[in-house]
Amino acid sequence: MDIDLSFSQAAVVMPVEYNTLRFIVVGAGGTGSFVVPAIARLIFELKQLQNKPVEMLIVDPDVVENGNIPRSNFCAAEIGRYKAQTLAERIALAWGIETAYSCETFNPEIHVRQSGHDYRSLTVIVGCVDNHFARRDIHRALDEFKGYGSSDAPNLWWIDAGNGRSSGQVLLGSNTKRIKPEQHFAGSSICRSLPAPSLIHSDLLEAEQATTRQISERLSCTERIRIGEQSLNINQRAAVEIAEMIMAMFITRSLKRFASYFDLESGTSRSLYCTPDQVAAAVRKRKESKMPKRRDVS
Repeated sequence: MDIDLSFSQAAVVMPVEYNTLRFIVVGAGGTGSFVVPAIARLIFELKQLQNKPVEMLIVDPDVVENGNIPRSNFCAAEIGRYKAQTLAERIALAWGIETAYSCETFNPEIHVRQSGHDYRSLTVIVGCVDNHFARRDIHRALDEFKGYGSSDAPNLWWIDAGNGRSSGQVLLGSNTKRIKPEQHFAGSSICRSLPAPSLIHSDLLEAEQATTRQISERLSCTERIRIGEQSLNINQRAAVEIAEMIMAMFITRSLKRFASYFDLESGTSRSLYCTPDQVAAAVRKRKESKMPKRRDVS
């Protein structure tokens, strides 16, 4: 039996040096509402470890509805309030971290460029969305505003979560254009960039079949859970995977993977590691693999 040495041979993701670190969480529903407090904890830790500003912006146009409870991280007292504002105020109160919010649809021009993204800042867009339109906008933001510093490393990254009934994936990347796999690396131990989630799975930018979408939209989140279409814990699992990747990228500086796939029903998970071979294989197979998107609309 061949032994897989990919992890031990993988390079560490080493983002560009920055003056300001910014997280833009796009979508505050099933996954996003759990991601926000996880990132708040990371921000708290980062501020203890380094003397640099760390900011968070939450973007979501929706309000909390009955069907969002209990799968999303909201309670009955918050029904009718804007999700983004509710989470931002909660974080400010609990952690003393001032968090910006926008109760509108994600707009790269406004939420990335005009909100302070420049060559001195490093921005991570955290995609927790339920439709291909939003992912196209994130893809466009990465394409137009990624920027490069003196080290030729991008200062804009995208980490994207998607899930089906009981399975899902979290993907991390920075480049929307295909380049030679070895160009992502500085030697054998440092990974400076990665293919964008939309290069690994191009179907993330494509519309779902109308029949599936129409059926899904007739059901509330609670009904989806009851009939078994949506696991009660799948969004929390996706949020944990995102938080773990971000922690390894910025706190422990030990991140060696760019994609993680998990299945709650079978209890299995697997990852793709930062080696030229695995990067090449991930991009080459992107058309062959249809991964779960976000079916929830909360």
